[in-house]
Amino acid sequence: MSKGRMLFHSRLKPECVAEYIRYHQAVWPELLEAYRQAGITQVSCFLSGVELIVYSEIDVEQYQESKAALSRHPVEVKWQTLMQTLRDPSFKAGPYAEVFHMPQGG
Repeated sequence: MSKGRMLFHSRLKPECVAEYIRYHQAVWPELLEAYRQAGITQVSCFLSGVELIVYSEIDVEQYQESKAALSRHPVEVKWQTLMQTLRDPSFKAGPYAEVFHMPQGG
């Protein structure tokens, strides 16, 4: 298994921060299972005011094979549609390239 990491940066609407937190305190189990099946092994969400960072760890091969199917999975479509209503539509995120990663261990 080849591990990879992804970063997503977004901005929430100020009036939606509490709702975003509430949803993420009870993420749907079927969504988590869909992520696991697609090779997403870890997800962490970080908020600073309205700034949102989502960090994910993936099984690269499994994710590459599954990401198109995941994007069409009914629970993922429902979740992302809901999350889109909480995000600031004027914020345009760009891609992030990993330039350093501290290896585990010695």
